[in-house]
Amino acid sequence: RRRRRPTMPSVRLLHVLAASVSAYHVPPPLGTARTRAAVHMVANLPKQKTGEVQWGELMDITGNRAISEASYAQQFEELFSREELHTSTPVAKPSNAAQSREPTAFRVAFSNVFATLMRSPFSKNRTWSSTDIGRLTYFAVAHLFGIGALFCFSWRNLISAFLMYVATGMGITYSFHRQLAHRSFRTPKWLEYTAAYCGAMAMQGGPIEWVSDHRYHHLHTETPLDPHSSYEGFYWSHLGWMLDEELYLRRCSDRRNVGDLEKQPFYRHLQKRYLYHLAAHFGLVYAVGGLPLVCWRFLGISLLLHVTWFVNSAAHLWGRQDYATGDQSRNNWWVGFLAFGEGWHNNHHAFEYSARHGLGKRQFDITWILIATLKRLGLATNVKLPTEAAKRRLAIRET
Repeated sequence: RRRRRPTMPSVRLLHVLAASVSAYHVPPPLGTARTRAAVHMVANLPKQKTGEVQWGELMDITGNRAISEASYAQQFEELFSREELHTSTPVAKPSNAAQSREPTAFRVAFSNVFATLMRSPFSKNRTWSSTDIGRLTYFAVAHLFGIGALFCFSWRNLISAFLMYVATGMGITYSFHRQLAHRSFRTPKWLEYTAAYCGAMAMQGGPIEWVSDHRYHHLHTETPLDPHSSYEGFYWSHLGWMLDEELYLRRCSDRRNVGDLEKQPFYRHLQKRYLYHLAAHFGLVYAVGGLPLVCWRFLGISLLLHVTWFVNSAAHLWGRQDYATGDQSRNNWWVGFLAFGEGWHNNHHAFEYSARHGLGKRQFDITWILIATLKRLGLATNVKLPTEAAKRRLAIRET
């Protein structure tokens, strides 16, 4: 029998650091039995969409879960060489193994994802539009005002900012995401519109825009048609995708996927008059607490922006995969804690219609607690959950 070579202390230390930073679980290396089994299961999943999607009342927005032989970079070059992108037609997921062989690919730290940033913000072949500059300015101003909150502390401002943070944060997770984007449950219209208005005050865009972008993310997860694919690295999936209007419009300009919202006057008005409502919101904040409370409000907005962005970035790079989805979605415990239960992201991509994301016993999901409470009160109906048979069918088993 061959003797195992002792591990150097420095190597053991690196393993410990990797395990702690990689958010709960380091994914298995490429080519392991677990990964091969997952790919095999994905290739045989039913209900894959390979033709053009007829949006209409469609809510099952899972794209093509099969894995192609092409890398992300190859798919990107092929798709974006076309004059017109068919964003209603999903393509197969890129091969991470093929992507790892790309000359420009780099392995994201503590992750199995090999990424290629297809267009750097400093690239000569891109132009910063007025929208790009405006968004960057907004992000910078929000963070600067947020830092200012640290110099005008008061318990009143802290409590007020926290309450607004929770209300708008739940407006994103409960309303924009689970109710509007995925129709995981129904509520009376007065409650639906109230929650959606809270989500709009998070300053992450109007409901029509937010929901449309998210539905494209699910239809095209990890492919070059995904607005924020993890195959372009942490920067792009976290923030960069919002600072390149040209690529964003090519991927997400077609709003036919939100016809269910656009036919409702409330959402059309909120999207069209969005800036007026934000101005009224900050006018009220200033009237109540002056400039100090405005600073604290921006601190809450900045934190919530990053928490939401972590779902797009960290929850597609670091964590555990319990279900075969064909993409890089992960169950990430610390994102789950910060993002009101949204960090159980592999569960979500496996069962996107589910009102509950924390499917495990230790997967705390405060958004689900709210939905379950409303259900008991008779205010939430048609609450969708995956069956045990569905969970067993997609579960990744060690082989």
